[in-house]
Amino acid sequence: MKKRITAFLLTAVMLLGALAGCGGPANNSGDGSGDGGNGGDNTSRSLKIRKVNSLASTDYDVVTYTEDMSILSDNVFQGLYGMDEAGGGYCKLLAKDVAISEDGITYTITLVDATFQNGDAVKASDVKFSYDRAMATERFNYVTDMIDSVEVQDDKTVVFTLKYPYSAIDHTFFSIKITSEREITEAGASYGTTAHTAATGPYAISKYDPAGGLTLTAYDGYWGGAPAIKTVEYVLITEDSAAVIAYENGEIDFMNNAPTSDWDALVSASGDNNAVLKGNSIRTLYINYQSTTNNSILANDLVRQAICYAVDKNAINTVATSGLGTTSDEYILSDYVATAPEAKDFETYSYNPEKAKELLLQAGYTEADLAAGVSVGTLTTYGPATGEKAKAAQVVQANLKAVGLLCEIDVADSNINVPKLKAHDFDLGIYGDSGNYDFNNIRQQVLVDGGYCIVDLTGNPGGLEYSKVESLLADGIAETDIAARKGIYTELWSMVADTATMHPYMNMPVAVVWSSALNPGDGAQSPTYYHLNTFSWK
Repeated sequence: MKKRITAFLLTAVMLLGALAGCGGPANNSGDGSGDGGNGGDNTSRSLKIRKVNSLASTDYDVVTYTEDMSILSDNVFQGLYGMDEAGGGYCKLLAKDVAISEDGITYTITLVDATFQNGDAVKASDVKFSYDRAMATERFNYVTDMIDSVEVQDDKTVVFTLKYPYSAIDHTFFSIKITSEREITEAGASYGTTAHTAATGPYAISKYDPAGGLTLTAYDGYWGGAPAIKTVEYVLITEDSAAVIAYENGEIDFMNNAPTSDWDALVSASGDNNAVLKGNSIRTLYINYQSTTNNSILANDLVRQAICYAVDKNAINTVATSGLGTTSDEYILSDYVATAPEAKDFETYSYNPEKAKELLLQAGYTEADLAAGVSVGTLTTYGPATGEKAKAAQVVQANLKAVGLLCEIDVADSNINVPKLKAHDFDLGIYGDSGNYDFNNIRQQVLVDGGYCIVDLTGNPGGLEYSKVESLLADGIAETDIAARKGIYTELWSMVADTATMHPYMNMPVAVVWSSALNPGDGAQSPTYYHLNTFSWK
């Protein structure tokens, strides 16, 4: 069987969703006819996609797990801006025209002619409602705290007034999704717990079971053109081994982030219908210096540094992804984000167990202590028990044991363990995050006012001058020159890296397999489930 490895700038995979271009969503006009590779007519066939975890809510403002956001964003929910798949960054989506005042404070946005999936026209009042609603939650503080007001000028025009010029406002316009004020108001407390038609994307949620079931149905009135595939079913399969069997048996048609440990079997089952894409999603080991486990052992700077030196990134890549990933020292990849610091410009921690032991001895532990094993608590992560994060945790556990440190592993569904991580209820943690952001979004990790804050650095680990962190963040967002912003963020990340609280270790590959009956659509090198409206049956 032919194995196709594609080097592909995947700006959409694990990056909170994307559209096939902007300014007019792409539509695959395939009629679904033909034998589809299976000798039958696929016109009414449902597209079945594996889902790893149950969907926590149908309210986009509530979900926090990357897979959930990727499914809902832009297939179901859309923002004023979408991802620019061709050029990188963002581009206008529900926003037709954008006029910016000379001082960079006022954004006057004219909307495209679009309707919600309930048939109501999208109005400026819905935009104001959506932003006011998002701004009232902690989750979106990091992308909305620069907004002073959102006001309706007329049905098609909305005016944003900022508190200060903000060079990453495009990400804000992407992150906040526009929803139906009428439908959400009428639903009240039940919104998010059932199927609904409150969004503007090509697919509406037609069936929702919090225990795992999720079905999307094409919205034929979609402003970008009706999708070719009319029904998409997400099949909950938590274990990778079961997912592989389901794919081999034809029970699912598409798998994004397919288990790389079973890649050879998947390639054999898929023929030419597979690809390994160069992704942009970083895995990071977080070390919670505020943990009270074992008398606050992790508050010791030398211990955290020792943990970083003890981690064998190459071994993690081999075990967790069969070597298909890429080791990384960068929290956000400079290859993809112009403002991101490059690894050569800040302190990194290469695999050096001897150095790790030296630091532990300097921290006051004896050879006898290390021989017996010193507990650093529990390593918390999420996803399938046999998934890549669980496998990475096992390697880290073995790495730490080799230098005299012990930890237990806690792997659970994202709905259970992601909240633990974001509540700082962990000792060590492994978390996956998208790397397409403007580097300003490091705020979501180091500031406590955002719902994504995994590590709170306000307690000044390693003598961190936190007021300087805040000052650099303010300087970075006020600066419009890319090179100057990169310099600012390099200084910032050098300070953060010195705390040894966030240790990036790998950029995930994106392994994709799909049915021979499925047309990737619109010239894409392989399909991604983020672009459901570009799919069609052969």
